[in-house]
Amino acid sequence: MKDDARAVLNEGSVPHSDTVERLRRAEERLALLEQENRRLRAGVQELETRREELLNLLNQDPHTALPIRRIFDRDFRRISEEHAAQSQPLAVAAVRLDRAYDRIRNTRDRGKVFLFRTAARIRAVVGDCVYQADRVDEFVLLLGAVKNQKRARAIARLVVREVSAPHEPPAQDVAFGCHIGICLYKDGEEQREEILGNAYIALEECEASREAVIVYSAEIGNRYRERQTIEKELRRAIQDGFSEFSTVFQPFVDRDGRILGTEALIRWKNRVLGNIPPGRFIPIAEETGDIGFIEQWMLYHSCRKLRQWRDRYGTEIYVSINISPSQFKQSDLVERITGILDVLKLPGSSLKLELTEGAVMENPQDAIAKMNTIRSHGIQISIDDFGIGYSSLNYLRQLPINTLKIDRSFIEDLSLNSNNQEIVKAIISMAHSLKIEALAEGVETREQLDFLLSEQCHSIQGFLFSRPVSAGEFEEFLAAGGMIFSSSDGVAAAIAGNSAQ
Repeated sequence: MKDDARAVLNEGSVPHSDTVERLRRAEERLALLEQENRRLRAGVQELETRREELLNLLNQDPHTALPIRRIFDRDFRRISEEHAAQSQPLAVAAVRLDRAYDRIRNTRDRGKVFLFRTAARIRAVVGDCVYQADRVDEFVLLLGAVKNQKRARAIARLVVREVSAPHEPPAQDVAFGCHIGICLYKDGEEQREEILGNAYIALEECEASREAVIVYSAEIGNRYRERQTIEKELRRAIQDGFSEFSTVFQPFVDRDGRILGTEALIRWKNRVLGNIPPGRFIPIAEETGDIGFIEQWMLYHSCRKLRQWRDRYGTEIYVSINISPSQFKQSDLVERITGILDVLKLPGSSLKLELTEGAVMENPQDAIAKMNTIRSHGIQISIDDFGIGYSSLNYLRQLPINTLKIDRSFIEDLSLNSNNQEIVKAIISMAHSLKIEALAEGVETREQLDFLLSEQCHSIQGFLFSRPVSAGEFEEFLAAGGMIFSSSDGVAAAIAGNSAQ
């Protein structure tokens, strides 16, 4: 352009001043166009950068900056395709922070900070193969090819160790860990959801067994599916009005063989699974919250039966019912219990509640206050399985209880284990000094009974005298005068007769 303008100027056809001005303006316009071009290019580049940033943000969890589940699905497909021809298995792991994290999770910013730090710690161990799961306290690891199960476990334990490591001051008081479930597979693209689901099944097993790391197996899977079936059937059986449930009764007897009371125990005969032991379905009911419905049914059903026995035989025996820790915490527990007693016109002394040491010692002061309220209605309280799991001796004098129930684990090998003998002696002696009842459960042999009688144990329960029996069979005891053996002098003969049966 400049050359053309100069050529015209040299020919003399345009005045010199006009030509120079036109040339200057042309150069200015060119410079402006070049400047605008550079600005537009910069703007496009900035938009592209922002687009990439937005895409990254959309694919990242806002709390941990980890890739989200959609990215895991994409990477799972890619890695499965890349390793399709390899003999080594691939590994997927599900990670969940343990319950200790719950204490800080709801503390707003503090919980978010520790979640971000935890994600960074896991990434420091496994690199970019960690992803955010749907729950904020869960992560998924796409470990890729591993040599064997042992190697997968080793990687997972490194993650557990890193997550559990102490935090820097001023957060050194914060401590939590994690559980990890692992699933190994070889050809998994079409079974991605099943493979990840198996990792989560292993994770559930971790939490239930309080293990740090568990690798999925067919046995674990079968156990999990059985649990799911029990949970489903339990909910249906409750909704159907408890028609599949029944109650059995196992008596407590004193030193003279007189029935003092009975423990009410639940039984469940399911239409699908048959007889399901309480030890199998009660923990599930506690986890799902259905235990409240079960215990309320047990309270009413057992107290109603007791009312019938009292009317029919003039007996003043009591019925003892287990109360779970979760139900003991309920604010309306006392109101519900006294409501049943009022409807059935039963005195408070006709009912004994069995509480575990754990339920009481989780929050001793609150527990003592509630127990005092319960006792104010005349209701008896027993500490079940005394002597295991907790050191409650400091609080024992403060507990408004009637009975210490000696755990069967101390009774089983009583004649052979001198340590157990000393423990049982100490518990009975303690009960005497506190003027409360010592009750031994699980008594099955003459030797066990002789030892307990020699130590002045107040009352006894066990197969030596009676297994848990139906209401009709228990009523036969009452019809016979409420005696299982006639006197302390006749114990041996009665035992011999009971054992022969």
